[in-house]
Amino acid sequence: MLEATITVDPSRPTGSVSPLIFGHFIEQLGRCITGGIHAEMLRSRRFTGFDEDRDGLADPWRKLGGRAPHLLVEPPAESSGGALTMRCLRDTGEPHRIAHAGLAVRAGVEYALSVELRTSPGITEVLLGLGGETHVLPAPGPDGARIERTVTSHWDSDDDALVIGCRGAGTMQVRGPSVLAVRDLELGGLRADVVELVRAIEPPIIRWPGGCFADGYRWRDGVGEPHARPASFDPAWGAWDDNDFGTAEFVRFCRLVGAEPYICVNTGSDDADSAAEWVGWCRERDLGVHWWGIGNETYGSWEIGNVPADEYARLFVRFAEAMRAEDPSIELIAVGADPVDHPHWNPTVLRIAGEQIDHLSVHRYVPHRRDDAARERQFRAIVAAPLDIERRLRLVAETIDEVLGAGSGVGIAFDEWNVWLDAAGDDGIEERYELRDALFAAGVFNAMNRLGDRLSMANLAQLVNVLPAIVTAPTAAWGTPLYHAFSLYRRCHGEALSCECASPAFDAEAFGNIPALDGVPWLDVSAVLADDGREVVLAAVNRHPSEAVQARIAVGESVVGIERATLTGASEAAANSEALPNAVAVHTEPLELRGESFGIVFPPHSATVLRLSRQSP
Repeated sequence: MLEATITVDPSRPTGSVSPLIFGHFIEQLGRCITGGIHAEMLRSRRFTGFDEDRDGLADPWRKLGGRAPHLLVEPPAESSGGALTMRCLRDTGEPHRIAHAGLAVRAGVEYALSVELRTSPGITEVLLGLGGETHVLPAPGPDGARIERTVTSHWDSDDDALVIGCRGAGTMQVRGPSVLAVRDLELGGLRADVVELVRAIEPPIIRWPGGCFADGYRWRDGVGEPHARPASFDPAWGAWDDNDFGTAEFVRFCRLVGAEPYICVNTGSDDADSAAEWVGWCRERDLGVHWWGIGNETYGSWEIGNVPADEYARLFVRFAEAMRAEDPSIELIAVGADPVDHPHWNPTVLRIAGEQIDHLSVHRYVPHRRDDAARERQFRAIVAAPLDIERRLRLVAETIDEVLGAGSGVGIAFDEWNVWLDAAGDDGIEERYELRDALFAAGVFNAMNRLGDRLSMANLAQLVNVLPAIVTAPTAAWGTPLYHAFSLYRRCHGEALSCECASPAFDAEAFGNIPALDGVPWLDVSAVLADDGREVVLAAVNRHPSEAVQARIAVGESVVGIERATLTGASEAAANSEALPNAVAVHTEPLELRGESFGIVFPPHSATVLRLSRQSP
């Protein structure tokens, strides 16, 4: 067993820790929103998108009935509002049908079906079917109608289909079909299981719509009546978006989970007037959007609208002036850059635009490399990486002070961070996180505590399915080890305290974009004084994969233990799944101790938070 000593001084606060460091980030990428947060079960609801099987229907729609020789389909015309035309050439007595397969339904669950249909003379009836239940209705005629029905699935299936059809000869226009579980419809189309999980970790702020997606996003496409919104192509990720999840849906999601909305505007393919109109649109509807980012990763060659630092800084000023003319109360986040990889970006931006900047963003993903054959080296680098992140964030703080002067009030928004091993590999954006990665996150939280008031917010990228805190299956959702790190550390907020730890250490070799780090303590600690001043909260990460740490803790005044919460699993490689959603989890128990010093054993591969009540505050 390793041995360490910890000294905490409650009389020496080192700066307020922002409650916004436990923020999150969502983007229309992969299954983060579509197939994750948003509950709409259909894709290509505007019948616009890729058609890989070349049947005239955007995937995953298809015609039923073999080659269906008596049915032609015509993609939506620009003036049709996303309406597909089914041209039925002959009345065969059988229905002409299209279907959207790949839907996961469960027996006994109610689903809300809706679609707008408009039929020509000659079409006698229309039908809607799902889960073994079919509704046959009179044709609505040339004036059309939005048909809404509830069906209860007769079976369990992961490959059921919504079927839309008609009988007769003539044309039927199909517009805005939708399938939602009734329980999700009651939340405005958000997944109830995801909302419940997110609420439990109390995110203080959520950033949207990107990310790289933001610099190609046209916000007007995502407002107004959802079924009438146009589909649009996302040039950042090469995907089609039905725009079901727009500004109102994002703010509704934030309010449901208790978070502040943080919107990033498009500087890559839109202008300052459009951004100002977005601010005004939110203000007029009293949405309470206080936080606004201006652009994303503009320094990167991969980004739409990539420009040099001086050009971005002047652009930021134009956007800031226009947006504040609509709402002077907003706070603005400027694009900052990693100070090691882009050493000249931050000083240039701050010199030109500093008077207009409230917060400077920084992003950091590690290690952008996977090598499971060198697992120990990989493990050591990842759990040590928070120390390098802390160093980089301190360099940003130093640059702010050097350019703008100490006390400028410009904070650091660490608004994208995470472990990302296999950026171009088989895992892609849907990483399978292990306990090791939760130890990394806990180390980042400790670093944030030590940074105190220099860090104004932080946002894990991303919340659901993409580099995920939460993973969804079609009918289930669970937290990854990263999720449980948030659950653990949400107990840590208040004033950062002086906290020193003498611990055995290790060296970590360079791995991916993580540099070599020497003398990394196996036990990493931070402490805060709770907001009411009555509790000292001590957080400790034992990075050792197999050895416990016996620590002697001196607090400098008499305390009484209240609670011990520990995040751990069977090994550092433990991971959660639909079958084992709590293989890595937080276990809480009463803490029975009293005095100015005491001993605690921290298990291997674990993160622990101790709540200590002060007896002489």
